[in-house]
Amino acid sequence: MFLLTAFLAACSDKPEPSGRSALGPVHEGALADLQHPWSPPEIAEARNLTTLEPDVTPALVKMPKGAYVTLLKPLIDALALSEGIDPALVHAVISVESAYNPYAGSPKNAVGLMQLIPATAQRFGLLAGDRTDPVKNVRAGIRYLKWLRNYLGHWTLAIAAYNAGEGAVLKYGRQIPPYRETQAYVRRVFGFYSLYRQQQNRALQLHPWLTLADEQRQAQRSGALTAQDPRERSREPTTVGQ
Repeated sequence: MFLLTAFLAACSDKPEPSGRSALGPVHEGALADLQHPWSPPEIAEARNLTTLEPDVTPALVKMPKGAYVTLLKPLIDALALSEGIDPALVHAVISVESAYNPYAGSPKNAVGLMQLIPATAQRFGLLAGDRTDPVKNVRAGIRYLKWLRNYLGHWTLAIAAYNAGEGAVLKYGRQIPPYRETQAYVRRVFGFYSLYRQQQNRALQLHPWLTLADEQRQAQRSGALTAQDPRERSREPTTVGQ
């Protein structure tokens, strides 16, 4: 518990500053109708994800299952809440990037739960060898995602840039790049986001008296049990999310 508490305190610094840019008209998508009544502004905004194009709709996806999902979910919730971002969005990205395998790798040398390449890891304070550490990887991935949101002005573009890079989003006039992989990536993230939001709403209906502070304390208590680096049975690299 002491380790997780110290870590959460260390997460309080802000992501890198950058300029904001206005977007053109935004079409409301299938994920725009959900907002938690006690969400802080950053989380409420993430919970109103919209698509930039009316034909970009959430993909049909299946919820990941397995020991890692159960083990890591409380820790990811705690990290997301400590950074002021909707846990459902972080879970959605992780579901597409690594399917919750902390040792997942790709031909592009992206590693870990949020598939960080060495340059991105270094940019957000990680050594290349730290990318398999769930806490460090998720914290850096969240901060990169938030930086992209601040730079590009919208969560949808941040998700697209997480896959294709901010340069590609700028190249195509602050729109989702017309790459087949990126288009599919955004749709899959939205699909998982919708599933995780449904879970959140069901939990709220069952426990309407919960507050954000209650949820964060509960996530921190549960996360303390998973703060140790889980060891994969097999360390074979994968290409999940690539």
